[in-house]
Amino acid sequence: MKPKLILIGGEAWTGKSTCAEILYRRLNNSAWLDGDDVWRVNPWSLDDPRLRTSDVNMAFVLQTYLQSRFDYVILSSIVLSEPAITARILERIQGVDYTLISITLMCDAATLAERARLRDENVDPCFLLLERTRSLTDTLKIDTAGKTPEMVVEEMLAVIQGVK
Repeated sequence: MKPKLILIGGEAWTGKSTCAEILYRRLNNSAWLDGDDVWRVNPWSLDDPRLRTSDVNMAFVLQTYLQSRFDYVILSSIVLSEPAITARILERIQGVDYTLISITLMCDAATLAERARLRDENVDPCFLLLERTRSLTDTLKIDTAGKTPEMVVEEMLAVIQGVK
């Protein structure tokens, strides 16, 4: 079996990290990289040119995990909402054959605002990428509104396990 590279993108507070962690625990022989650990800077901007070095670093780590015979390699990050960044990361992965599964978590603004308030006490969240994620193609979109993270992961698993 070829390893599966699972990309989980979406706007802030859609459940990317939470679902990725549950997925990682459910999939044996897996590795998980949370993009927050690589792209966490203040102030944060998707367009910050200084962060493009992090794209290169992430590609290197992904490639290393894929070559290390993990069956599943998971990357969760808000930056996957930008197709150009995703393409730059993927084009740098060389010398390994893998299956790509791209998932974008979606949610309505009211639900995201409530999650921001509950999780981060953010009463006035700014959704930088909500519209951009709605227009993405070549990705499976899963609406997380009204669902527990476990329910979302079950939807993800149905797709992941169905891909050969």
